[in-house]
Amino acid sequence: DRTALPVSVRIAERIDGLPLDLQRTLLRIAQEALTNVARHAQAKRVYVGLSAWDRRVRGLVTDDGRGFDPLHTPTSIGMVGMRERIELLGGSLSVESTPGQGTRISFVVPV
Repeated sequence: DRTALPVSVRIAERIDGLPLDLQRTLLRIAQEALTNVARHAQAKRVYVGLSAWDRRVRGLVTDDGRGFDPLHTPTSIGMVGMRERIELLGGSLSVESTPGQGTRISFVVPV
């Protein structure tokens, strides 16, 4: 509780049955996204969700913070690490943000 930032979490029950290595990677990605929110977003709320369907896992981290312009903001080491972890699993990661409107990080990984 370093930031006292309210975090809503929704994790589908099917996630428990995933291989431990995949679960650990998903946790690391969520941790990095939350670290970025705490450091940069000045958010009042954050949402983290994980769901599984059709042999894929979908992850989502959204915040209501200050956002940024992805075209004019240097990519952080944390973002590079998240993208690399997802791509090593054969998945994809998307970052959507607009100044003043928060940030949305989503990813899909095959299982």
